[in-house]
Amino acid sequence: MHSLRIVTQNIWNVNDHWQERADAIGQNMRELDVDIICIQESVPDHFEYLKSHSFRGFPHAYYAASDDGSQTPRPQGLAIFSRLAALEDGKVEIGREREMSNPWMRNLQYIRVKLPSDHSLAVFNTHLFISSTQKKTGIATCVEVMQREEFADCIHVLAGDFNIKLDTQPDYLAPLAEQQYADIWTAKNGDKTGYTAPHDLDHPLDERIDGHFTQRDQLDRVKRVKLVNTEPINDGRLLLSDHIGVMAELDFDGSTS
Repeated sequence: MHSLRIVTQNIWNVNDHWQERADAIGQNMRELDVDIICIQESVPDHFEYLKSHSFRGFPHAYYAASDDGSQTPRPQGLAIFSRLAALEDGKVEIGREREMSNPWMRNLQYIRVKLPSDHSLAVFNTHLFISSTQKKTGIATCVEVMQREEFADCIHVLAGDFNIKLDTQPDYLAPLAEQQYADIWTAKNGDKTGYTAPHDLDHPLDERIDGHFTQRDQLDRVKRVKLVNTEPINDGRLLLSDHIGVMAELDFDGSTS
């Protein structure tokens, strides 16, 4: 393996012909030869369908439910599908959304894998808060987990739906910057528009809230980053999600300069 492709995709729960949408996303992932897919908004039954149908070409599947047992949540969850087996997988609960009538627990999900190149990679998947008062807490918790000793020797990729306007709200992202994590899209594409939401047939995209971060000293590994799952199906009548996916491709053939 010389490179590895990681996609983040908010899959829009079980809305609007969800099985048909999920199958189309899965087909795109196979055609793009993706290695790891980080999914947001997956309910348990949805995850089982993805595992057995849409993403059946990915032999390793990991789920992080949003319920901490303290109250019935809105049905949400995170999922990672991978061609590589995880040496370790888990989740950390970030907190329950405060400003919603049926809140769910926000999580940080992670897997740690060993690549054929002998590099260790930790992939973190999250779906952060809508509440503005909790966004900083979510980012700070992500940084705290990534700084754990168990991930000290790993290359880090933090992926997800951040619910933060990544181009214009740097104050929320300050803990990442302070610990020398960089926005992969900006590092590779500069100010090129990479809007991912809200994906609607009747309105233009105007927010970039989905993406990836990695350590600044690993940016030379990033070959490219691009939008995926952009094209509707059913003669242009059905969007694959209300978010566009983002794929980052990293090179592991040797060390960075």
